[in-house]
Amino acid sequence: MTAHYFIGIKVSEFIRAELSKWQDILSDSMDYKDWTATEDFHITLKFLGGCSDNTIEEYHNRLTDFEWPSSFTLSIGPAGYFGDRKQPRVFHAQVEKPSELSEIKLGIDQIGEELGFQTEKRTYHPHVTLAKKKAEGTSPLSLEQYDSLLDEHYHMDVEQFSIFRIHPGQMPKYEVAADISLKTEV
Repeated sequence: MTAHYFIGIKVSEFIRAELSKWQDILSDSMDYKDWTATEDFHITLKFLGGCSDNTIEEYHNRLTDFEWPSSFTLSIGPAGYFGDRKQPRVFHAQVEKPSELSEIKLGIDQIGEELGFQTEKRTYHPHVTLAKKKAEGTSPLSLEQYDSLLDEHYHMDVEQFSIFRIHPGQMPKYEVAADISLKTEV
């Protein structure tokens, strides 16, 4: 059986702690089947699915050899959702999409196509998933007055992205298999 992988950006420890507070607010009003473990907070760049060790090694080699942009800062927040505002199927933290992030996404997709991976047809909406598969309740975002904490923006320096291996049924679920560094300013 082949392991499953994705490529993404790990969220900083400080932001993980802040987003965990958002989960606490959300859990007061909604129930979800899947709550993302704090250690697993990330921004997905590309889902790969099942891959052999050879395929992951080749993808890693090509990512390492690629000319990536310099490290950059991005903003995470405010809270957002996919689906119905009152009962969203996915509750997340929005992520801005600076040109560097778009450039990284494009490079990962180009390399993926060369290796036989399909490019996602949907528009890329970077985010950090906090909970998914709504069970019941009403989103705090649909209320007139919701906690202003959900409006916060946090800034994070991005110096690398990673290939993650997925371990279903474990917590945390995602393990860094390899890191790919961005250019650093001299």
